[in-house]
Amino acid sequence: MFRLILALERRLFLFAPAGLSLAVLIAVLTVAAIATGRHVQQQTASAQAEFVREHQADLAEWREELVKIETSDEPPEPYAARPMNIRLPAVLPPAALAEFAVGSNDLHPTMAVLRGWVNPTDLFDEYEFANPTVLGGKGFDLTFLVIVLLPLAMIAASFDIAASERESGRARLIAVQAGEIGRSIWLRLVVRNAMVWLVWIVVVSLGVVGWGVGPNRPDRLIDFVVWLGVALAYGGFWFVGIAAANAVFARGETVAAALFSSWVVFVFVVPAVGGALAEATHPPPSRLAFLSEMRQGKVTAIRETADLTKGYLADHPELTVSPDAVPEYFRTNYLANVEAAKRTTPILEAFAESRAARELVVRRFEFLSPALMAHRVLTAIAGNDVARYQAFQTQARAGLEDLSARIGPAVVSKRRLSVAEFDEIPGFEFRERDRAEKLKEHALPLGVLIAATLGLLGLARNRLRAPLERLL
Repeated sequence: MFRLILALERRLFLFAPAGLSLAVLIAVLTVAAIATGRHVQQQTASAQAEFVREHQADLAEWREELVKIETSDEPPEPYAARPMNIRLPAVLPPAALAEFAVGSNDLHPTMAVLRGWVNPTDLFDEYEFANPTVLGGKGFDLTFLVIVLLPLAMIAASFDIAASERESGRARLIAVQAGEIGRSIWLRLVVRNAMVWLVWIVVVSLGVVGWGVGPNRPDRLIDFVVWLGVALAYGGFWFVGIAAANAVFARGETVAAALFSSWVVFVFVVPAVGGALAEATHPPPSRLAFLSEMRQGKVTAIRETADLTKGYLADHPELTVSPDAVPEYFRTNYLANVEAAKRTTPILEAFAESRAARELVVRRFEFLSPALMAHRVLTAIAGNDVARYQAFQTQARAGLEDLSARIGPAVVSKRRLSVAEFDEIPGFEFRERDRAEKLKEHALPLGVLIAATLGLLGLARNRLRAPLERLL
């Protein structure tokens, strides 16, 4: 039976113009997705490397000034080697599979400068509230190809299998010879969809292994295998869905309409409705109120610099104010940032709570869409999920708070750091989540996706095992 079906598919699809065109199209789209992702990832890595180089050079120059001041008897310039001028670079490095999901790169910051002139609340002010919930990427990458386009290729290859069997009369012939036609339909579905996925897997594997796409990391192949497994699970859902539609509907046009409608609902409608409902039920706090509180906090701090200085020195009795001629605005701006951070922290927490509430609504909607569930897991494995960007912002703010605490006593007391004190300031290094932790976090949506696939599989098997008169 299998050899007969394979010979039939070679003639009708695999080596026919339609099948060859589909295979070439999938290969071209996959190469384009890899190239696009690689280009974006290279741009990001190059920009980050240049960013770090520039600031490391500035830090080295700043340290040389400090060493010169400590070792020289000449009076230093008032502005030289002041703690407020320390600028630490903080970057979110590309993940092992960074080029697999690049659609949201422009929506979130991957670089920041940690310095005393800003406070943790306005470190990411140009990004913080513009895109609180990301339901899908805007770029063309492998994740977009898997979620959006490969299901369409599967539908185009398989929507008329059962209908063509009936209309050509082959169904009756096979039924007479084999006693049932369900196995024939299953085999034809397997052959056609295997072609779609094998072409894609071969090209992607060449991109990962043969072409050296992406950073050369030991965990890259492990992440790729996990990512590929999730992609195949999503493809399995569409495979059994196509089989169920072929089993339920008699006409190929009806099968195509049902599958295309499902694709539109799962890929576009459910994410749009979920995002709109999340924004409507949990709107973010007023950004105007946030900016107003920050401005008012800085104005108040500037007016009350003397009192704030006394309070700070009272909290740090070990400090003595240096007699050096230091521009007052160093201390004024430092204290203004500290005061503004205290005033705006509740608003920043309100934004975080609102964002978490919106994400909870969206995650509940995920269970209505296999596309959303798969997208969430695939982007997490690729290292382009919202949680990773939020972790970077949290760690960068913590690094800024640590820097502020280290330079604060020197700034308020109008003195410089010692070389030893400066060398103790740690550089920023992003801490990745463990792979097992990420998989555990996304086990529920992946489990629901597999359960939905098994449910459709049961429906398709029962329908294709129906009496012959119902299938013919």
